[in-house]
Amino acid sequence: MKKILLLATVYFLSCSPGNHLKKFYTAEDKTVFDLVEKLQKNATDKEPLDLLPQAYTVALDKRKQLSEANFNTLPPGDRYQQLAKEYGVMQQMYEKINAVPAAKKIVKNLWDPSVQILTANNNAAKEYYNQGLAYMNYDNRVSARSAYDYFSKANKLVPGYQDVKNLMQEANERATIKVIVQNARYYNQNYNYWGYQNDWLQQQIITDLNNQSFRDVRFYSEWDAKNNRIRADRLVNLNFTELYVGQFFNKRFIINRSKNIQIGTTKDVPGKPVYKTIYATVNVNQRYMQSRATLECRIYDEVTGNNLLYDRFPSNDDWKVETATYTGDKDALTQDDWNKINNRGSLQMPTRNEVADRLIRRSYNLLLSRIKAGVQFGS
Repeated sequence: MKKILLLATVYFLSCSPGNHLKKFYTAEDKTVFDLVEKLQKNATDKEPLDLLPQAYTVALDKRKQLSEANFNTLPPGDRYQQLAKEYGVMQQMYEKINAVPAAKKIVKNLWDPSVQILTANNNAAKEYYNQGLAYMNYDNRVSARSAYDYFSKANKLVPGYQDVKNLMQEANERATIKVIVQNARYYNQNYNYWGYQNDWLQQQIITDLNNQSFRDVRFYSEWDAKNNRIRADRLVNLNFTELYVGQFFNKRFIINRSKNIQIGTTKDVPGKPVYKTIYATVNVNQRYMQSRATLECRIYDEVTGNNLLYDRFPSNDDWKVETATYTGDKDALTQDDWNKINNRGSLQMPTRNEVADRLIRRSYNLLLSRIKAGVQFGS
């Protein structure tokens, strides 16, 4: 026995847990696993052959005395889960010994606790299920979420336990905050005015926010809410208080350039540099358009009218193209002049649709970042 306890101490100090049940190992358990491992390496090793039967009996007797009563300080359901984990250690021990012929041969009282584990899991599922039913009797979202969590625990332990899947769906529905995103208003115009085939902004924010996986929150369009008889808990109002696509302007102007360049040196000793001033005229043709928009968003509680968010998100779109020609000496020109002269980019003015789309997306991205940064939709 002293040898067994010594081995247990050594194993306890050196073992690094690698599975979720190792934290439940006792010193006696670790001794058994250590002895089995030695036999796996050397089936004729006398020390583990002598010690394993007694070591296993000690570990087995300790676990067989356990019942849910040992864990009564834990909440309902959890006590049976804890018992199942304790039995799970013996299950690992059973599988390990069974896999090593030398160990299996000398352990005469090898116990398979799979039935006890199944019973404990069923008992835990039953208690979780009953707790879920109790929370379903309260008519509020917080209790519905608790009910869902308990039903989920029951279903995880025993998939499809009774009618738990239907109850999970019902509890989740009760717990979910329904947010209705209203159609966006485009500065006294509808989306067709800007050349859109559909109102992408409303669908985009619904998709993006649903993909954020806010817990207990689901976003819907007005159409979805009406067709599925969904009552709004929160409302999202999108309104462009300004959406201005500017006029196209064409501006011509001249830039005069001059530069002193060295053309030689004097015949003096030492020679002095001789400079000459050269000139060039740059004829610039500038085409530009300045546009702006402001998206106003209000997110509020449908019952109280209290705001979760009320702010404006401005954006600008400045389009400009400059081309140029020159007369005079090319060496007088700057790099910026050459950029204009060599400009072979698109000179086509953007359409009203393209400008409006850029403005709307920039304002929307600011709004989306703000919502992700801290808008709380929960109760």
